Amino acid sequence: MKTLTLKLENCYGIKKLDEKFDFTTAKAIAIYAPNGSMKSSLAQTFQDIAIGTESRDRIFPDRVCMRVVKDENGDD
Repeated sequence: MKTLTLKLENCYGIKKLDEKFDFTTAKAIAIYAPNGSMKSSLAQTFQDIAIGTESRDRIFPDRVCMRVVKDENGDD
């Protein structure tokens, strides 16, 4: 995998995240941020992908959750 594109909205408190991670020069990327900046929400979203369940918003369950994670070929 060379790149990973994330488009997340209303996933466990993540209001909106639209980011592309480039793995062409490194095998790992560290995400460092202060408490309350949705790192755990991102981890929970990836856990959902790993076990094959839908992500959601716990606080506002009526909000539509969008979760798109693609590699450089456009594959999930």
